[in-house]
Amino acid sequence: MKPLSHFLQTLLTQHGLAEKLQQAQIPELFRQHVGTTVMRRVESVTFHNGELLVKASSALWRIELRMRAENIRRALNQQLGKETIRIVTIL
Repeated sequence: MKPLSHFLQTLLTQHGLAEKLQQAQIPELFRQHVGTTVMRRVESVTFHNGELLVKASSALWRIELRMRAENIRRALNQQLGKETIRIVTIL
């Protein structure tokens, strides 16, 4: 007997939805990575076509996040197990 999760994963893979599901989790992975202190200064986090777009609440936080962008990108890609995020854009 196999667990239900096995059949769900097989179904998602067969219909090409596994990657979409993983991409939908990226904003939450970002939140977990940066923590609550940073998230209080972030207005929105979205992912589309390899770009993680983060809108900061102030110029100071834009600078901080831009300095951390490459480290964030590498850490999230490592969690995802592949190079899903090509660029992190901070607005």
